[in-house]
Amino acid sequence: MSVDQIVQLIQSAIQFGTMGEILTEKSGNLNLGVPGIMYLGGIAGLAASFFYEFNNPDPSGFVCLVISLLAAFAASALGGLLYSFLTITL
Repeated sequence: MSVDQIVQLIQSAIQFGTMGEILTEKSGNLNLGVPGIMYLGGIAGLAASFFYEFNNPDPSGFVCLVISLLAAFAASALGGLLYSFLTITL
């Protein structure tokens, strides 16, 4: 799988995920969990990037990017797990 195919796959996943969420909300199901989970990921990525750059005298841009992506993914995954537990089981 080439890099172009991976980029196209990611772009398609974002477009179809967004379209599915819009159609779900238009049909009357108000889903407040998705924006909250996205906010969690964004805030965690920003905080991780800030703390890495603040505590490192010579920060690397690539390392900062990787740390912020991992923090955003971890926070979104944990938020999604918590949200799914609360909405499905309880």
